[in-house]
Amino acid sequence: MRWKLLVLVSFVAALVACGVWSLLIMIIFGHSVRPIQPHDWLLLASAAVPLALAGVAGFFVYRHTARRRRTQALLTALLTLFLAIAACLAATRLFPNTITIYREQGGPGRS
Repeated sequence: MRWKLLVLVSFVAALVACGVWSLLIMIIFGHSVRPIQPHDWLLLASAAVPLALAGVAGFFVYRHTARRRRTQALLTALLTLFLAIAACLAATRLFPNTITIYREQGGPGRS
């Protein structure tokens, strides 16, 4: 397997996916995202950005390898998704003033 290609493509695609996804959320929703908004479907649909970039990364690795193409493409897509989620979580922890996700104070049984 071409581990260097697999890891490098996954890392770059994950960073791009996290950046584009965060930028898209900031443009559409502003600087804060509340759990219940009138555009919940739009927030859910924005998750297509990392999925699409993971597919592009998998396709890139598939076209640039000679053996075990499917396995390497699948590993690249999964690693890209994992790294994109990790990068987004790390970004929300490191820069809490940029993207804030408000949580409800009371649970489902509280009033």
